[in-house]
Amino acid sequence: MKNEVKAREFNILVVEDDDNTFKAIKNGLINPEYKLHRVTTGQEAISLAKEGYFVGIITEMQIGDMNGIELVRRLKKIDQRINIIGLTVYAFVNLAVEAMKEGVYAYLMKPINNDELNLVLRRAIENTFLLIQAGQRKYYQDIATMDGLTGVYNHRHFHEMLDWNISHLNRSPQAFSLFITDIDNFKKYNDTYGHVEGDKILHNFAQLLVSSTRDNDMVFRYGGEEFAVILSQTDQFGAQKVGERLLTIVRSKMPITMSVGLASFPVNAQVKSELVVRADKALYRAKSTGKDRLCTYDEKIDK
Repeated sequence: MKNEVKAREFNILVVEDDDNTFKAIKNGLINPEYKLHRVTTGQEAISLAKEGYFVGIITEMQIGDMNGIELVRRLKKIDQRINIIGLTVYAFVNLAVEAMKEGVYAYLMKPINNDELNLVLRRAIENTFLLIQAGQRKYYQDIATMDGLTGVYNHRHFHEMLDWNISHLNRSPQAFSLFITDIDNFKKYNDTYGHVEGDKILHNFAQLLVSSTRDNDMVFRYGGEEFAVILSQTDQFGAQKVGERLLTIVRSKMPITMSVGLASFPVNAQVKSELVVRADKALYRAKSTGKDRLCTYDEKIDK
C-alpha cells in the first residue's frame, strides 16, 4: 500500500552515483530484511519517493542534478516521516550539518564505517515507526472527537470543551460565549433536494462557520442541523457582533439561513447545564420570532 510501512518490509533508497560507495553500503548492511533501491539522481529519488514509502533514504550530499539540501527539502515535502541520512566527505561536512537544519536525520562520513552505518540506519527506522505511531494516535484521537460528515467537532467533545472552559475561567476569570445555531427550514430543503444535497449543506455550513471564526474558537455539530460555537475570551457584547456578522455571511454565501441563540459565561450562567439550556432557549426565541436572526438570552425569556 502506498506510503504505508508493511510488516517486515524495510525499503531503503540509496541516492548515489558512485558504484564503489553503493557497494560499500550494500555489503555493509547486516539486516537481511533491508531491501535496497538505488538511483543516481535527485529527480529519480523524488519520483520514487512519490510512488512508494521508504523507511530510510541514504543520499549523497553532492548530487549531480540537484543541490543536496534542495533534495532534502523536496523529499520532506513528499512525506515528513522520511528519515534521510546524508553521505559526505570531511571537506563537505558543513553542508551535511546545514542539511540537518532542513530535516536530515543524521549523516555518515565516507569511507563508510559498517558499524556506524547499521547503527544510524536502525535508529532512523525506529524513529520512523515512532512517527507513524504518533500519527496513528492522532488519527484515533481525531475520529473520537470529530463528526465525520461535517468535519467539525462532535457533541461529545462539545461537552468536554465546555467543561474545560468553565474550569479554566473559574481559575482565571474571563468571559466566554456560546452560540447554538440551527439551519432554518432544513427539513424542507432536505425533502426538496434530497439527502445528498442536504448532507452537502450540513458540511458546507459547518466549514463556513469554521472559516468565519477565529482559530481559537471551536465549532461543533450539536445534533442534526444544529451546531454550537464556543467563542473564547468573548463577552456578550463581542459575541453579539460576531453573531450578526455570521448571519450576514451565511445569507450571502449559502442557499439557507440560520438562527442563533447566544448565552455567555458568567453573565448568563454559572454552570455548564445552565449555559447550554439558556443558549438553547435563546435559539428557540430566534426561531419562534421569525428565524434568520440572533437572540441573546435574558431573564425575560424565562417568563
